[in-house]
Amino acid sequence: MLTRTALSFVNLGVLTATLVVWFEFPAYSDYALYACLAWVGAAFAVMYSRWGDRPIRAAAGATPGDRKLPAGLPGGTSLGFCIYCAANLPAGAPRCPECGRAVGPG
Repeated sequence: MLTRTALSFVNLGVLTATLVVWFEFPAYSDYALYACLAWVGAAFAVMYSRWGDRPIRAAAGATPGDRKLPAGLPGGTSLGFCIYCAANLPAGAPRCPECGRAVGPG
C-alpha cells in the first residue's frame, strides 16, 4: 500500500471525526474544523510530494522503481483484450489486430 492510499483513508476518518464533533459538541466545533483543515492540508502536501509514492512496507533499501510488474504482455500489461475496442489480444501483441491502436507500453 502506498503512503498516498493510507493517507486518503486517514483523511476520511479525520473528516468523519470532525463532523461528529461539529454536531455532537458544538462548543468545540471551531477547534475541530481548524484541526481538520491543518491535518488535511499537511496530508495533501505529503500525498503529492515524492513521499506519496513510497510503499508503507517496503523491503530494506527498496525504491518505488524496484516494484515488479505482473507477468503477461510487454511492460507487465496483463490484459487479454484491447481497452479501446474489446477485441481479444494475442500474448505480446504491441497493437490491437482489430482497431490497430497501440496496447503495449510506449
